[in-house]
Amino acid sequence: MFKKTFKVLAHTTNIAATLGLVAFGAVQINTAQAEAAEPLPAGADDMHCLQQNIFFEARNQSRIGQVSVAWVTLNRVDAERYPDTICGVVWQEKQFSWTHDGKADTPDDNVIAQRAWEDAGVVAEVVVIDWLRAAYLRSPIEDATMYHANYVDPYWAASYTHVATVDDHLFYR
Repeated sequence: MFKKTFKVLAHTTNIAATLGLVAFGAVQINTAQAEAAEPLPAGADDMHCLQQNIFFEARNQSRIGQVSVAWVTLNRVDAERYPDTICGVVWQEKQFSWTHDGKADTPDDNVIAQRAWEDAGVVAEVVVIDWLRAAYLRSPIEDATMYHANYVDPYWAASYTHVATVDDHLFYR
């Protein structure tokens, strides 16, 4: 009973802290929007794509691991060699394994998957708010545009500079 109660309490506390960041960021998002020379780059479709990428790439990682994966996606949007929308980056051919694994691109219909899906949505919102305020906040993984799991050795890793390791992922620029 204690373990179950502790897990629920820990999850609730984690989400409450994340929502607190959203609330804090929401106060300042109007400033970021007013300063932006272009329309907001993240509409509902882009937010959904980012949520999918966080969910399928990092749902088993810590919150900072999920944030780091989200930042790679957004760093790619900012980089010239990648598409200039979140969905364009996420769905670029063979960039993220879940987009071409033949499995459904929706979360399973069980409580654990649904909770992880909701968490991925909250993380997406917080990171996009931080991204819009990029002049004030920096990515926790610098300007990394690549990452891989620690149990694989991709051919491209030696061509990039390793900048961080977060949970099971190694990040590169």
